[in-house]
Amino acid sequence: RLLGVYPLSAMINHSCSPNAVKVFGRIPSSCLPNGAGFDEDIQGREVMIVHANMAIAKGTEIMWSYIPPSNPLNERREALLSKFGFKCNCSRCVQEEEALNTNPLITSGTSTWDTIQAIEQNLSSNEIRISYATLYLQYFNTTIPSILHHNDKINDILKLATRLHFSFLSCNNACTEHLSLLHMCYELAGMLHTHAMKHVPDDTTKTLSQVRFWTEQIKKTVMIRYGQLGESLDNVREIMKHSRLVLRTKEGWYSSNDKFI
Repeated sequence: RLLGVYPLSAMINHSCSPNAVKVFGRIPSSCLPNGAGFDEDIQGREVMIVHANMAIAKGTEIMWSYIPPSNPLNERREALLSKFGFKCNCSRCVQEEEALNTNPLITSGTSTWDTIQAIEQNLSSNEIRISYATLYLQYFNTTIPSILHHNDKINDILKLATRLHFSFLSCNNACTEHLSLLHMCYELAGMLHTHAMKHVPDDTTKTLSQVRFWTEQIKKTVMIRYGQLGESLDNVREIMKHSRLVLRTKEGWYSSNDKFI
């Protein structure tokens, strides 16, 4: 792994529901701002970019997440305490703690699906679903290979993934886990549309609208995460390669290569 020292970015504080995201990429000349004080020598170099993932009001502190947003509350707090020496009491952690105190989740000794059902049945905030996003992705990875020829089951997966998608929108809309989820939803919708074109032409209007919906969600999330860097599809393909690895593992579902938008 490569390491770098970024003194200015090291001053940015943490939030589990951040208003900014850090990404790495090469800045094309079309994205270089005009004005004094900007080092044009960075063109073509790999740099860290801090990009807002929502509208930030004047005077509001810029914050990003030091750790993956899809970890449960206790794991996030333990990681932050051990690595950075503080207990996180950001708004998301406080809301999640209150929600879990009201409806505690019993996860030990239960299957992945049983845990997901418990989350869905007792859900009182989007933060809870995001905190178990890794569990959802694990379930998708193990389930999808066996249902690729069962459209009803693919639709069930898409419905569950859609709920997770909207939770990401409310909490951490530009993380790699969210992008991986969107890749999966787009490709599943494409499978349903291809099947409809071959076997059920009357359903193509619905399936095409699904494909368009997920295409737009990917495009929006790419632009939120990468800003002007997202305007070049070739650039996006290059800098997003790592995001697919969150979902695509050797034990999981990785049947297609480099199919993005």
